[in-house]
Amino acid sequence: MDQALASLITSAAGTGATTNPNSRYYGVRIDSTTLADGTPVNYLARRIIPQPDTYSSTQSYMIVEGDRLDNLAAKFLGDPALYWMICDANGATDPDELTAQVGATILIPVASNIPSGARNG
Repeated sequence: MDQALASLITSAAGTGATTNPNSRYYGVRIDSTTLADGTPVNYLARRIIPQPDTYSSTQSYMIVEGDRLDNLAAKFLGDPALYWMICDANGATDPDELTAQVGATILIPVASNIPSGARNG
């Protein structure tokens, strides 16, 4: 990989992934490996999804037509980029599944009580 691309990945350019405190990857280690042909590859270390009960303070919300998880995160958590916390609180790995069923009830973590271990497992 050329040096410019490696630098972009390391700094998480465009997303702030490892440096933006609202990212689910905040503080996650950047690892590297070398392919058989000698090409170095940088990647984010695996993030362990916390157990839903990590979020001890939640509120229920009933899905209505047109709901999107990013909009719910903006409304309840103050930042659409925090949609992943709603996923974690519901044990979901697919954000779309949480809003797919109108009338379903999901848990929304209370923003003032996000546990410290929620970010990187």
